Amino acid sequence: MVDEEVVATKLKQAHEYTNDLTEMRGLSKEEYVSDVVIQRAVERTLMNLIQSCIDLAQHVRASNGLSSDGTAKEEIQALGELGVISRDTQQKIEEAVGFRNVLAHRYGEVDHDVVYEVLHEDLHWFKRFQREVARWLQDRRS
Repeated sequence: MVDEEVVATKLKQAHEYTNDLTEMRGLSKEEYVSDVVIQRAVERTLMNLIQSCIDLAQHVRASNGLSSDGTAKEEIQALGELGVISRDTQQKIEEAVGFRNVLAHRYGEVDHDVVYEVLHEDLHWFKRFQREVARWLQDRRS
């Protein structure tokens, strides 16, 4: 059984991280690339945002009796298969999971241009993820 409070808490966390990232968008690319403190803040907040999506997916997957021993990408995939999120959103959040792995494990050097682009071009996918999960939760209640 899905614990709605867990889902709501993870959605709230994702929303807060998304809002924090939105506020960090004001810098020019030059300012961003030259400020290591801002880079670390953006990277860490992105990692937290993506992790909150994974945690939410793990909870929903386990609550639906699906084994939860897969990769983080498989957790997100399960949300798509269960109809919680759209296939487009699933694909983008799966890509984000791969991106999180690069940030978290520092495979090679982090490309700050790519992080800057994600900050400015891809936050809407996280907002969409949150809307779709919230809609799914609402539909379960009615």
